Amino acid sequence: MTDQELDILLTERVKTFDLKKTAFDTLDKIMSDNSDDKDFLCGFEQNEIKPVFERFEYHIDRRDGGSIMRTRIGLYIENQNWLDNLEPIGYYELETNLDGEFVDDWFVIEKEKYLKDIGIISHFQSMNQKLPIEYLKRNHMQYEFITYVSLIGTLFMSRQFEGAGRFIQRAYTYLETTDNAKLDKEYLKESKKFLKMMSNYLVTNNLMTATLKQELTENKNCG
Repeated sequence: MTDQELDILLTERVKTFDLKKTAFDTLDKIMSDNSDDKDFLCGFEQNEIKPVFERFEYHIDRRDGGSIMRTRIGLYIENQNWLDNLEPIGYYELETNLDGEFVDDWFVIEKEKYLKDIGIISHFQSMNQKLPIEYLKRNHMQYEFITYVSLIGTLFMSRQFEGAGRFIQRAYTYLETTDNAKLDKEYLKESKKFLKMMSNYLVTNNLMTATLKQELTENKNCG
């Protein structure tokens, strides 16, 4: 079979089995079935996500001679900084055999909403570049503070937002009750910037209980 003949055959089959519609219908069902799972979309709301048909693919497994047709739908959110104002965050792929029968499928979210929004990795890197290495010793007087700061980032990336907020509060309490002159000036500056950014983000996006939100809002260091 020539490439042209194969292309004609596949085009006819995806139309006959209406694989594009099948993929979109299956994706809708997946979304609906998991609508109560807050973690399923990695922080995104279903109405934020725009599914866009991307392509059909044909794959031959030379080991067993099997063939599959793959229908791919890209998952996007609106973002003016991206081509066509759409930023890719994941995809859905449906695999069928040449008779249009289901073989397998994948639903993948490749980005975490809150990590993407706040760019926490770059802030961590910038702050840790200023971290005096001796602070990492357990008997150092600043070990307690850097532990709080580290746990804020770890808990936030794990979507344990209430816990992250608690350690922000503890970090601020530490700074209020400790002589800040004993902290490295550059690291103190970067860590305060980090604490303020994290606190404002958690408060603004209502990611904590009302009680903790009020505590952070009332803390003069959070403003």
